[in-house]
Amino acid sequence: MNMMAARFGAERSLIRLFLETALLAFLCFFLASPSWAQQDGFSQFENDKFLTPEQDALEEEHSLAREPKVAIEEEEPAIREHKIPSEKKDFLTRGQKTQLLNAGAMGAVLIYGIANWDYGESNFSFEDEGWFERDSPNGGADKFGHFWASYTLSHIYSWVYGKWGYTESEANLYGALSNLGFQTLMEVADGFSPSQGFSHEDMIMNIVGAGVAYAWGKYPSMASKIDFRMEYKPEFSSSDFGFVDNYERQSFLIAIKADGFDFVKNPYLRYLEFHVGYYARGYEDYVEGGPDDRQRTIYVGIGFNVSRLVQKYVKTTVFDYIQIPYTSVNKTVASD
Repeated sequence: MNMMAARFGAERSLIRLFLETALLAFLCFFLASPSWAQQDGFSQFENDKFLTPEQDALEEEHSLAREPKVAIEEEEPAIREHKIPSEKKDFLTRGQKTQLLNAGAMGAVLIYGIANWDYGESNFSFEDEGWFERDSPNGGADKFGHFWASYTLSHIYSWVYGKWGYTESEANLYGALSNLGFQTLMEVADGFSPSQGFSHEDMIMNIVGAGVAYAWGKYPSMASKIDFRMEYKPEFSSSDFGFVDNYERQSFLIAIKADGFDFVKNPYLRYLEFHVGYYARGYEDYVEGGPDDRQRTIYVGIGFNVSRLVQKYVKTTVFDYIQIPYTSVNKTVASD
């Protein structure tokens, strides 16, 4: 009897979670994407480049009126053939693909959260996690994790939108908005988990990450000088499959690249980087009242620009976001 009651309660919780998060996802996505849903899949700016047959004919008449009339042997058609953008021949317009991408990503995180993060098993609650205090759950490493994930995912979305034909400015804006909708949905869904809870600190870092990603996309000169990266040192064990939130193996850093500064002329010096990083250790195994080996560390270092080398052979920016272990020399400047 108790098992049936528990099952019924879980089903009701899942239904409530689905309705509430679906409403939020709908608002976040569709308020941010009025131009995505155009029937032909093109933005208004791009639509202006393709005139309708009537507009095309009118434009031609004005052009003929401005030019001296000359006798021609053959009469030209009154209306030139209207060229249809090639994307209209695709099975899905880019607007439809964008909507499917966002809906799929949101659906995937809900399914994963139900399976692994206890989504829907409690009423909505807030969790005050703190920031970078020593007694915070992960010493603040998770906050940098939220920033980095939001920053990186915004640029992944933007890259996809660029491939689908959006202008550079559109792809940059829509990438940040898609990521923000995704992160907001996940954080609100966390509020319905007894093991998570809605964290305003996490949400703030998500917003900051999306904002920086947008700024770096809008001002490429900044992106050429400064990267935000995550370094992961694997243990080569089963625990590496949970690298997303394995903060014991992660470090987060800002890389200032010599390659982005014109005054650095030497081709070898242009491979150098200056790093400022942060990591926290000893939090995973800490038990209140037991041995306290928790440690937060700030470091500086000199690194090698792996991305600059790789791009000589492969056009990829993945190493602008990932720091390869053991490619820098670091010195601790503060630790507890």
